[in-house]
Amino acid sequence: MTIPLLPGSPAAGLPQWVGRYLARENLLAAGNRVLVAVSGGPDSVALLHLLKRLEPELDLQLGVAHFDHGLRGRESQEEAEFVAALAQSLSLPFHGGAGNTRDLARREKISLQMAGRRLRLQFLWDTCRGHLYHRLALGHTADDQVELFFLRLLRGAGPEGLAGMRPATPEGLVRPLLAVSKAIILAWLRQENLPYRQDPSNLKRDYLRNRVRLDLLPQLREYNPRLHEAVWRTQVLLQEQEKLLAPEVERAWDQVGETLNPDFHRLHLPQFLKLPSALQKLVLRRVLHNILAEYPLSAAQVAGVLDLAQARKSGGRMALGTCAVARAGSELHIFRRLPPAPREGGRLPASSGNFAAGGWSWRLDSRPFLPGTPWPQEAQIAWLDQDCLNFPVTIRYFQPGDRFWASGAPGAKKLQDFLVDSKIPRWLRPFIPLVESDGQIIWVAGLRVAEGAKLTGRTRNLLEMEFSPGNADTRRVWKMLKACRRATVQS
Repeated sequence: MTIPLLPGSPAAGLPQWVGRYLARENLLAAGNRVLVAVSGGPDSVALLHLLKRLEPELDLQLGVAHFDHGLRGRESQEEAEFVAALAQSLSLPFHGGAGNTRDLARREKISLQMAGRRLRLQFLWDTCRGHLYHRLALGHTADDQVELFFLRLLRGAGPEGLAGMRPATPEGLVRPLLAVSKAIILAWLRQENLPYRQDPSNLKRDYLRNRVRLDLLPQLREYNPRLHEAVWRTQVLLQEQEKLLAPEVERAWDQVGETLNPDFHRLHLPQFLKLPSALQKLVLRRVLHNILAEYPLSAAQVAGVLDLAQARKSGGRMALGTCAVARAGSELHIFRRLPPAPREGGRLPASSGNFAAGGWSWRLDSRPFLPGTPWPQEAQIAWLDQDCLNFPVTIRYFQPGDRFWASGAPGAKKLQDFLVDSKIPRWLRPFIPLVESDGQIIWVAGLRVAEGAKLTGRTRNLLEMEFSPGNADTRRVWKMLKACRRATVQS
Protein backbone atom coordinates (compact mmCIF):
# COMPACT_ATOMS: atom_id res chain seq x y z
CA MET A 1 0.00 0.00 0.00
CA THR A 2 1.32 3.43 -0.99
CA ILE A 3 1.44 5.95 1.87
CA PRO A 4 0.18 9.19 0.30
CA LEU A 5 1.95 12.54 0.56
CA LEU A 6 -0.58 14.44 2.65
CA PRO A 7 -0.43 17.94 4.20
CA GLY A 8 2.51 18.21 6.58
CA SER A 9 4.90 16.20 4.41
CA PRO A 10 7.93 18.04 2.96
CA ALA A 11 7.59 19.21 -0.63
CA ALA A 12 11.29 19.36 -1.46
CA GLY A 13 11.60 15.68 -2.43
CA LEU A 14 8.48 15.58 -4.59
CA PRO A 15 10.25 14.66 -7.89
CA GLN A 16 12.03 11.70 -6.27
CA TRP A 17 8.82 10.59 -4.55
CA VAL A 18 6.85 10.71 -7.81
CA GLY A 19 9.62 8.74 -9.55
CA ARG A 20 9.36 6.00 -6.92
CA TYR A 21 5.55 6.03 -7.17
CA LEU A 22 5.75 5.62 -10.96
CA ALA A 23 7.99 2.57 -10.51
CA ARG A 24 5.99 1.06 -7.64
CA GLU A 25 2.69 1.32 -9.52
CA ASN A 26 4.31 0.38 -12.87
CA LEU A 27 2.76 3.42 -14.56
CA LEU A 28 5.38 4.12 -17.22
CA ALA A 29 8.02 2.09 -19.06
CA ALA A 30 11.29 3.14 -20.65
CA GLY A 31 10.73 4.51 -24.12
CA ASN A 32 7.08 5.41 -23.52
CA ARG A 33 5.64 8.33 -25.45
CA VAL A 34 3.50 10.15 -22.87
CA LEU A 35 0.87 12.77 -23.65
CA VAL A 36 0.44 15.09 -20.64
CA ALA A 37 -2.97 16.76 -20.38
CA VAL A 38 -2.37 20.32 -19.14
CA SER A 39 -5.23 22.67 -18.31
CA GLY A 40 -2.89 25.38 -17.01
CA GLY A 41 -3.93 24.87 -13.38
CA PRO A 42 -1.46 23.98 -10.61
CA ASP A 43 -1.95 20.20 -10.66
CA SER A 44 -1.38 19.66 -14.38
CA VAL A 45 1.42 22.24 -14.55
CA ALA A 46 3.21 20.51 -11.67
CA LEU A 47 2.70 17.14 -13.38
CA LEU A 48 4.29 18.41 -16.58
CA HIS A 49 7.32 19.90 -14.82
CA LEU A 50 7.80 16.75 -12.71
CA LEU A 51 7.66 14.42 -15.71
CA LYS A 52 10.01 16.73 -17.63
CA ARG A 53 12.55 16.45 -14.81
CA LEU A 54 12.16 12.67 -14.78
CA GLU A 55 12.23 12.42 -18.58
CA PRO A 56 15.96 11.61 -19.00
CA GLU A 57 16.04 9.15 -16.09
CA LEU A 58 12.93 7.28 -17.26
CA ASP A 59 13.70 7.58 -21.00
CA LEU A 60 10.35 9.19 -21.81
CA GLN A 61 9.16 11.21 -24.80
CA LEU A 62 6.65 13.82 -23.66
CA GLY A 63 3.98 15.79 -25.46
CA VAL A 64 1.55 18.42 -24.15
CA ALA A 65 -2.18 18.58 -24.86
CA HIS A 66 -4.67 21.31 -23.96
CA PHE A 67 -8.41 21.43 -24.66
CA ASP A 68 -10.44 24.65 -24.76
CA HIS A 69 -14.02 23.95 -23.66
CA GLY A 70 -15.20 27.27 -25.12
CA LEU A 71 -16.96 28.33 -21.93
CA ARG A 72 -15.00 31.37 -20.70
CA GLY A 73 -14.18 33.37 -23.80
CA ARG A 74 -10.93 35.29 -23.60
CA GLU A 75 -9.89 33.58 -20.34
CA SER A 76 -10.01 30.19 -22.09
CA GLN A 77 -7.90 31.54 -24.96
CA GLU A 78 -5.33 32.94 -22.53
CA GLU A 79 -5.07 29.55 -20.79
CA ALA A 80 -4.47 27.85 -24.15
CA GLU A 81 -1.79 30.42 -24.98
CA PHE A 82 -0.17 29.90 -21.56
CA VAL A 83 0.01 26.12 -22.02
CA ALA A 84 1.32 26.43 -25.58
CA ALA A 85 4.06 28.80 -24.37
CA LEU A 86 4.89 26.43 -21.51
CA ALA A 87 5.27 23.52 -23.92
CA GLN A 88 7.51 25.64 -26.15
CA SER A 89 9.69 26.69 -23.19
CA LEU A 90 10.22 23.00 -22.36
CA SER A 91 10.89 22.12 -26.03
CA LEU A 92 7.90 19.78 -26.13
CA PRO A 93 5.33 19.27 -28.91
CA PHE A 94 1.98 20.96 -28.26
CA HIS A 95 -1.45 19.66 -29.30
CA GLY A 96 -4.35 22.07 -28.94
CA GLY A 97 -8.04 21.33 -29.33
CA ALA A 98 -11.38 23.05 -28.79
CA GLY A 99 -15.04 22.11 -28.67
CA ASN A 100 -18.52 23.50 -28.14
CA THR A 101 -19.41 22.19 -24.69
CA ARG A 102 -22.75 24.00 -24.45
CA ASP A 103 -23.91 22.58 -27.77
CA LEU A 104 -23.11 18.99 -26.73
CA ALA A 105 -24.79 19.46 -23.34
CA ARG A 106 -27.91 20.78 -25.06
CA ARG A 107 -28.02 18.02 -27.69
CA GLU A 108 -27.33 15.16 -25.27
CA LYS A 109 -29.30 16.71 -22.36
CA ILE A 110 -26.36 16.32 -19.99
CA SER A 111 -24.58 18.69 -17.62
CA LEU A 112 -21.94 21.13 -18.83
CA GLN A 113 -19.37 19.30 -16.73
CA MET A 114 -20.23 15.94 -18.25
CA ALA A 115 -20.22 17.39 -21.78
CA GLY A 116 -16.87 19.12 -21.23
CA ARG A 117 -15.32 15.97 -19.80
CA ARG A 118 -16.55 13.88 -22.72
CA LEU A 119 -15.22 16.33 -25.34
CA ARG A 120 -11.88 16.68 -23.57
CA LEU A 121 -11.31 12.94 -23.18
CA GLN A 122 -12.29 12.31 -26.79
CA PHE A 123 -9.77 14.91 -27.94
CA LEU A 124 -7.06 13.49 -25.69
CA TRP A 125 -7.57 9.89 -26.84
CA ASP A 126 -7.77 10.96 -30.49
CA THR A 127 -4.48 12.82 -30.03
CA CYS A 128 -2.89 9.78 -28.40
CA ARG A 129 -3.95 7.54 -31.27
CA GLY A 130 -3.11 10.04 -33.98
CA HIS A 131 0.38 10.77 -32.65
CA LEU A 132 1.21 7.29 -31.32
CA TYR A 133 1.45 8.11 -27.62
CA HIS A 134 1.58 5.07 -25.34
CA ARG A 135 0.19 6.76 -22.23
CA LEU A 136 -2.11 9.64 -21.33
CA ALA A 137 -1.08 11.35 -18.06
CA LEU A 138 -3.66 13.30 -16.03
CA GLY A 139 -3.00 15.48 -12.99
CA HIS A 140 -5.56 14.07 -10.55
CA THR A 141 -4.47 14.35 -6.90
CA ALA A 142 -5.31 12.85 -3.52
CA ASP A 143 -7.69 15.80 -2.96
CA ASP A 144 -9.57 14.85 -6.13
CA GLN A 145 -9.94 11.32 -4.73
CA VAL A 146 -11.53 12.65 -1.54
CA GLU A 147 -13.91 14.93 -3.46
CA LEU A 148 -14.85 12.08 -5.78
CA PHE A 149 -15.53 9.75 -2.84
CA PHE A 150 -18.13 12.10 -1.38
CA LEU A 151 -19.60 13.03 -4.76
CA ARG A 152 -20.22 9.37 -5.50
CA LEU A 153 -21.44 8.68 -1.99
CA LEU A 154 -24.02 11.46 -2.36
CA ARG A 155 -25.14 9.98 -5.71
CA GLY A 156 -25.51 6.46 -4.35
CA ALA A 157 -22.53 4.78 -6.00
CA GLY A 158 -21.64 1.18 -5.22
CA PRO A 159 -18.32 -0.13 -3.88
CA GLU A 160 -16.64 0.12 -7.31
CA GLY A 161 -17.49 3.82 -7.53
CA LEU A 162 -16.46 4.59 -3.96
CA ALA A 163 -13.10 2.88 -4.58
CA GLY A 164 -12.24 5.97 -6.62
CA MET A 165 -9.77 6.50 -9.42
CA ARG A 166 -6.98 4.03 -10.10
CA PRO A 167 -3.34 5.02 -10.70
CA ALA A 168 -3.60 3.39 -14.15
CA THR A 169 -6.28 1.99 -16.43
CA PRO A 170 -6.05 -0.79 -19.05
CA GLU A 171 -6.59 1.83 -21.78
CA GLY A 172 -3.28 3.54 -20.93
CA LEU A 173 -4.38 6.42 -18.71
CA VAL A 174 -2.00 7.13 -15.80
CA ARG A 175 -2.23 9.43 -12.76
CA PRO A 176 1.25 10.03 -11.34
CA LEU A 177 0.00 12.51 -8.68
CA LEU A 178 -2.93 10.50 -7.38
CA ALA A 179 -1.25 9.94 -4.01
CA VAL A 180 -0.08 13.56 -3.57
CA SER A 181 -2.15 16.22 -1.82
CA LYS A 182 -2.78 19.56 -3.45
CA ALA A 183 -1.10 21.34 -0.52
CA ILE A 184 2.18 19.56 -1.33
CA ILE A 185 1.85 20.42 -5.02
CA LEU A 186 1.22 24.11 -4.29
CA ALA A 187 4.15 24.21 -1.89
CA TRP A 188 6.44 22.65 -4.49
CA LEU A 189 5.33 25.10 -7.21
CA ARG A 190 6.07 28.02 -4.85
CA GLN A 191 9.44 26.54 -3.94
CA GLU A 192 10.38 26.15 -7.61
CA ASN A 193 8.86 29.52 -8.59
CA LEU A 194 6.74 27.90 -11.33
CA PRO A 195 3.77 29.92 -12.61
CA TYR A 196 0.32 28.47 -13.30
CA ARG A 197 -3.20 29.68 -14.03
CA GLN A 198 -6.18 29.76 -11.68
CA ASP A 199 -9.63 28.86 -13.04
CA PRO A 200 -12.10 31.23 -11.32
CA SER A 201 -14.96 28.82 -11.98
CA ASN A 202 -13.46 26.52 -9.31
CA LEU A 203 -14.66 29.04 -6.72
CA LYS A 204 -18.26 29.16 -7.95
CA ARG A 205 -20.81 27.19 -5.98
CA ASP A 206 -22.91 26.45 -9.07
CA TYR A 207 -21.37 22.96 -9.32
CA LEU A 208 -21.79 20.20 -6.75
CA ARG A 209 -18.09 19.34 -6.82
CA ASN A 210 -17.22 22.91 -5.83
CA ARG A 211 -19.74 22.89 -2.97
CA VAL A 212 -18.27 19.62 -1.73
CA ARG A 213 -14.75 21.11 -1.84
CA LEU A 214 -15.61 24.54 -0.41
CA ASP A 215 -18.34 23.69 2.10
CA LEU A 216 -18.75 20.00 2.93
CA LEU A 217 -15.13 18.91 3.33
CA PRO A 218 -14.09 21.78 5.65
CA GLN A 219 -17.04 20.91 7.91
CA LEU A 220 -16.16 17.20 7.91
CA ARG A 221 -12.57 18.01 8.88
CA GLU A 222 -13.93 19.50 12.07
CA TYR A 223 -14.99 15.95 12.97
CA ASN A 224 -11.84 14.29 11.60
CA PRO A 225 -8.83 16.50 10.82
CA ARG A 226 -7.23 13.51 9.06
CA LEU A 227 -10.13 13.03 6.66
CA HIS A 228 -7.80 12.47 3.68
CA GLU A 229 -6.19 9.50 5.40
CA ALA A 230 -9.53 7.98 6.41
CA VAL A 231 -10.88 8.16 2.87
CA TRP A 232 -7.61 6.84 1.44
CA ARG A 233 -7.69 3.78 3.75
CA THR A 234 -11.33 3.09 2.80
CA GLN A 235 -10.56 3.30 -0.91
CA VAL A 236 -7.54 1.03 -0.57
CA LEU A 237 -9.69 -1.59 1.19
CA LEU A 238 -12.37 -1.35 -1.51
CA GLN A 239 -9.79 -1.68 -4.29
CA GLU A 240 -8.23 -4.70 -2.57
CA GLN A 241 -11.65 -6.37 -2.31
CA GLU A 242 -12.25 -5.61 -5.97
CA LYS A 243 -8.98 -7.31 -6.92
CA LEU A 244 -9.91 -10.34 -4.82
CA LEU A 245 -13.30 -10.68 -6.55
CA ALA A 246 -12.00 -9.94 -10.07
CA PRO A 247 -11.15 -13.59 -11.01
CA GLU A 248 -14.61 -14.76 -9.93
CA VAL A 249 -16.25 -11.99 -11.96
CA GLU A 250 -14.15 -12.90 -15.02
CA ARG A 251 -15.14 -16.57 -14.73
CA ALA A 252 -18.80 -15.57 -14.54
CA TRP A 253 -18.43 -13.26 -17.55
CA ASP A 254 -16.85 -16.06 -19.59
CA GLN A 255 -19.91 -18.20 -18.83
CA VAL A 256 -22.64 -15.69 -19.57
CA GLY A 257 -21.15 -12.93 -21.77
CA GLU A 258 -19.41 -12.31 -25.05
CA THR A 259 -17.46 -9.40 -26.53
CA LEU A 260 -18.43 -9.03 -30.19
CA ASN A 261 -16.14 -6.03 -30.67
CA PRO A 262 -14.63 -3.50 -28.23
CA ASP A 263 -17.77 -1.35 -28.41
CA PHE A 264 -20.36 -4.15 -28.41
CA HIS A 265 -20.97 -6.82 -25.76
CA ARG A 266 -23.85 -9.20 -25.11
CA LEU A 267 -25.13 -11.15 -22.14
CA HIS A 268 -26.95 -14.46 -22.54
CA LEU A 269 -29.80 -13.88 -20.13
CA PRO A 270 -30.87 -17.46 -19.26
CA GLN A 271 -27.37 -18.17 -17.92
CA PHE A 272 -26.88 -14.68 -16.50
CA LEU A 273 -30.08 -14.76 -14.45
CA LYS A 274 -28.97 -18.00 -12.77
CA LEU A 275 -26.04 -16.18 -11.14
CA PRO A 276 -26.36 -14.97 -7.53
CA SER A 277 -27.75 -11.43 -7.37
CA ALA A 278 -24.52 -9.90 -6.09
CA LEU A 279 -22.52 -11.55 -8.88
CA GLN A 280 -25.03 -10.34 -11.49
CA LYS A 281 -24.38 -6.76 -10.39
CA LEU A 282 -20.61 -7.24 -10.47
CA VAL A 283 -20.78 -8.72 -13.98
CA LEU A 284 -22.90 -5.79 -15.15
CA ARG A 285 -20.45 -3.29 -13.70
CA ARG A 286 -17.58 -5.16 -15.33
CA VAL A 287 -19.08 -5.05 -18.84
CA LEU A 288 -20.42 -1.49 -18.51
CA HIS A 289 -16.96 -0.37 -17.44
CA ASN A 290 -15.58 -1.61 -20.78
CA ILE A 291 -17.42 1.25 -22.50
CA LEU A 292 -17.93 3.82 -19.76
CA ALA A 293 -14.36 3.59 -18.41
CA GLU A 294 -14.51 5.73 -15.26
CA TYR A 295 -17.98 7.17 -15.72
CA PRO A 296 -19.52 6.78 -12.24
CA LEU A 297 -22.35 4.23 -12.05
CA SER A 298 -24.82 4.57 -9.21
CA ALA A 299 -26.43 1.58 -7.53
CA ALA A 300 -29.78 2.79 -8.94
CA GLN A 301 -28.42 2.73 -12.50
CA VAL A 302 -27.11 -0.82 -12.10
CA ALA A 303 -30.50 -1.81 -10.66
CA GLY A 304 -32.16 -0.26 -13.73
CA VAL A 305 -30.02 -2.37 -16.07
CA LEU A 306 -30.84 -5.44 -13.99
CA ASP A 307 -34.57 -4.66 -14.27
CA LEU A 308 -34.16 -4.50 -18.06
CA ALA A 309 -32.48 -7.92 -18.02
CA GLN A 310 -35.26 -9.41 -15.91
CA ALA A 311 -38.13 -7.89 -17.91
CA ARG A 312 -40.56 -10.30 -19.56
CA LYS A 313 -40.68 -8.41 -22.86
CA SER A 314 -37.90 -7.71 -25.35
CA GLY A 315 -37.19 -4.30 -26.86
CA GLY A 316 -36.48 -2.19 -23.78
CA ARG A 317 -33.57 0.23 -23.91
CA MET A 318 -31.77 2.71 -21.66
CA ALA A 319 -28.82 5.10 -21.92
CA LEU A 320 -25.96 5.52 -19.46
CA GLY A 321 -23.63 8.29 -20.54
CA THR A 322 -21.83 7.11 -23.68
CA CYS A 323 -23.26 3.61 -23.28
CA ALA A 324 -26.61 2.13 -24.32
CA VAL A 325 -28.20 -1.06 -23.02
CA ALA A 326 -30.91 -2.86 -25.01
CA ARG A 327 -32.92 -6.01 -24.47
CA ALA A 328 -32.94 -8.21 -27.60
CA GLY A 329 -34.86 -11.42 -27.05
CA SER A 330 -32.88 -13.64 -24.70
CA GLU A 331 -29.87 -11.33 -24.88
CA LEU A 332 -28.87 -8.05 -23.28
CA HIS A 333 -26.79 -5.84 -25.57
CA ILE A 334 -24.34 -3.32 -24.10
CA PHE A 335 -22.79 -1.00 -26.69
CA ARG A 336 -21.38 2.44 -27.28
CA ARG A 337 -24.22 4.79 -28.14
CA LEU A 338 -24.84 5.33 -31.81
CA PRO A 339 -25.69 8.72 -33.36
CA PRO A 340 -29.32 9.55 -34.17
CA ALA A 341 -30.73 7.24 -36.85
CA PRO A 342 -30.35 8.71 -40.37
CA ARG A 343 -33.44 10.03 -42.10
CA GLU A 344 -32.16 10.93 -45.55
CA GLY A 345 -30.51 8.66 -48.08
CA GLY A 346 -29.75 9.63 -51.66
CA ARG A 347 -29.61 8.34 -55.21
CA LEU A 348 -27.14 6.38 -57.30
CA PRO A 349 -27.60 7.89 -60.77
CA ALA A 350 -25.82 5.37 -63.00
CA SER A 351 -24.75 1.73 -63.14
CA SER A 352 -21.04 2.53 -63.09
CA GLY A 353 -19.00 4.91 -60.95
CA ASN A 354 -18.33 5.99 -57.39
CA PHE A 355 -21.02 7.83 -55.45
CA ALA A 356 -21.84 9.04 -51.95
CA ALA A 357 -25.32 8.59 -50.46
CA GLY A 358 -26.77 8.21 -46.99
CA GLY A 359 -23.39 8.57 -45.29
CA TRP A 360 -21.97 5.63 -47.26
CA SER A 361 -19.62 5.34 -50.22
CA TRP A 362 -20.90 3.27 -53.15
CA ARG A 363 -19.01 1.67 -56.02
CA LEU A 364 -20.99 0.35 -59.01
CA ASP A 365 -19.56 -1.68 -61.88
CA SER A 366 -21.61 -2.94 -64.80
CA ARG A 367 -20.29 -5.73 -67.03
CA PRO A 368 -21.40 -8.87 -68.93
CA PHE A 369 -22.09 -11.83 -66.68
CA LEU A 370 -19.81 -14.81 -67.23
CA PRO A 371 -21.25 -17.99 -65.67
CA GLY A 372 -18.71 -19.79 -63.50
CA THR A 373 -17.10 -16.62 -62.20
CA PRO A 374 -16.36 -17.02 -58.45
CA TRP A 375 -18.90 -15.15 -56.36
CA PRO A 376 -17.71 -12.47 -53.91
CA GLN A 377 -17.58 -13.56 -50.28
CA GLU A 378 -17.54 -10.06 -48.75
CA ALA A 379 -20.79 -8.94 -47.14
CA GLN A 380 -20.38 -5.40 -48.49
CA ILE A 381 -20.51 -6.60 -52.12
CA ALA A 382 -23.69 -7.65 -53.93
CA TRP A 383 -24.13 -9.11 -57.42
CA LEU A 384 -27.41 -8.10 -59.05
CA ASP A 385 -29.07 -8.72 -62.41
CA GLN A 386 -28.71 -5.29 -63.98
CA ASP A 387 -31.53 -5.85 -66.47
CA CYS A 388 -33.96 -6.13 -63.54
CA LEU A 389 -33.11 -2.61 -62.32
CA ASN A 390 -33.90 0.92 -63.44
CA PHE A 391 -31.62 3.86 -62.66
CA PRO A 392 -31.37 5.98 -60.67
CA VAL A 393 -31.75 3.65 -57.71
CA THR A 394 -32.55 5.01 -54.26
CA ILE A 395 -30.68 4.63 -50.98
CA ARG A 396 -32.97 4.92 -47.97
CA TYR A 397 -33.58 3.51 -44.49
CA PHE A 398 -36.17 1.38 -42.71
CA GLN A 399 -39.80 2.52 -42.73
CA PRO A 400 -42.78 0.88 -40.99
CA GLY A 401 -44.61 -1.40 -43.40
CA ASP A 402 -41.56 -2.16 -45.57
CA ARG A 403 -41.71 -5.56 -47.28
CA PHE A 404 -38.84 -7.59 -48.70
CA TRP A 405 -38.63 -10.78 -50.76
CA ALA A 406 -35.22 -12.18 -49.88
CA SER A 407 -33.45 -14.33 -52.47
CA GLY A 408 -34.27 -17.98 -51.92
CA ALA A 409 -37.35 -17.22 -49.79
CA PRO A 410 -40.81 -18.57 -50.81
CA GLY A 411 -42.31 -15.08 -50.87
CA ALA A 412 -42.25 -11.55 -49.55
CA LYS A 413 -42.55 -10.77 -45.83
CA LYS A 414 -42.29 -7.76 -43.60
CA LEU A 415 -38.76 -6.38 -43.65
CA GLN A 416 -38.94 -6.28 -39.86
CA ASP A 417 -39.55 -10.05 -39.79
CA PHE A 418 -36.61 -10.63 -42.16
CA LEU A 419 -34.35 -8.61 -39.86
CA VAL A 420 -35.61 -10.50 -36.81
CA ASP A 421 -34.86 -13.80 -38.57
CA SER A 422 -31.39 -12.45 -39.44
CA LYS A 423 -30.90 -11.67 -35.71
CA ILE A 424 -30.41 -7.95 -36.32
CA PRO A 425 -31.45 -6.23 -33.07
CA ARG A 426 -34.16 -3.61 -33.08
CA TRP A 427 -31.75 -0.80 -32.10
CA LEU A 428 -29.56 -1.43 -35.17
CA ARG A 429 -32.26 -1.82 -37.84
CA PRO A 430 -32.83 1.91 -38.53
CA PHE A 431 -29.15 2.31 -39.50
CA ILE A 432 -28.95 -0.35 -42.25
CA PRO A 433 -29.03 1.16 -45.77
CA LEU A 434 -31.61 -0.19 -48.19
CA VAL A 435 -31.19 -0.11 -51.99
CA GLU A 436 -34.48 0.40 -53.83
CA SER A 437 -35.43 0.24 -57.52
CA ASP A 438 -38.92 1.02 -58.83
CA GLY A 439 -40.26 1.04 -55.28
CA GLN A 440 -38.88 -2.43 -54.44
CA ILE A 441 -36.04 -3.16 -52.02
CA ILE A 442 -33.39 -4.97 -54.06
CA TRP A 443 -30.65 -5.20 -51.42
CA VAL A 444 -30.62 -4.98 -47.65
CA ALA A 445 -27.02 -3.85 -47.65
CA GLY A 446 -24.67 -6.24 -45.92
CA LEU A 447 -27.34 -8.94 -45.58
CA ARG A 448 -29.28 -10.20 -48.63
CA VAL A 449 -30.30 -9.29 -52.19
CA ALA A 450 -33.90 -9.57 -53.33
CA GLU A 451 -35.32 -12.55 -55.20
CA GLY A 452 -36.30 -10.32 -58.10
CA ALA A 453 -32.77 -8.95 -58.56
CA LYS A 454 -30.66 -12.06 -58.04
CA LEU A 455 -28.56 -13.68 -60.74
CA THR A 456 -30.19 -16.52 -62.65
CA GLY A 457 -29.45 -18.68 -65.68
CA ARG A 458 -31.04 -15.95 -67.80
CA THR A 459 -28.79 -13.15 -66.48
CA ARG A 460 -26.81 -11.41 -69.22
CA ASN A 461 -25.53 -8.27 -67.50
CA LEU A 462 -24.06 -8.15 -64.00
CA LEU A 463 -24.15 -5.16 -61.67
CA GLU A 464 -21.56 -5.34 -58.90
CA MET A 465 -22.48 -3.01 -56.06
CA GLU A 466 -20.19 -2.36 -53.12
CA PHE A 467 -20.78 -0.10 -50.12
CA SER A 468 -18.41 1.08 -47.40
CA PRO A 469 -18.61 3.58 -44.51
CA GLY A 470 -18.31 7.18 -45.58
CA ASN A 471 -17.83 8.79 -42.16
CA ALA A 472 -17.15 8.00 -38.50
CA ASP A 473 -20.83 7.30 -37.74
CA THR A 474 -21.31 4.76 -40.51
CA ARG A 475 -17.98 3.13 -39.64
CA ARG A 476 -19.41 2.39 -36.19
CA VAL A 477 -22.65 1.08 -37.71
CA TRP A 478 -20.72 -1.23 -40.04
CA LYS A 479 -18.68 -2.59 -37.12
CA MET A 480 -21.92 -3.37 -35.27
CA LEU A 481 -23.52 -5.00 -38.31
CA LYS A 482 -20.46 -7.18 -38.94
CA ALA A 483 -20.47 -8.23 -35.29
CA CYS A 484 -24.13 -9.26 -35.53
CA ARG A 485 -23.45 -11.25 -38.71
CA ARG A 486 -20.54 -13.08 -37.07
CA ALA A 487 -22.63 -13.83 -34.00
CA THR A 488 -25.42 -15.22 -36.20
CA VAL A 489 -22.99 -17.54 -38.02
CA GLN A 490 -21.43 -18.72 -34.74
CA SER A 491 -24.79 -19.50 -33.19
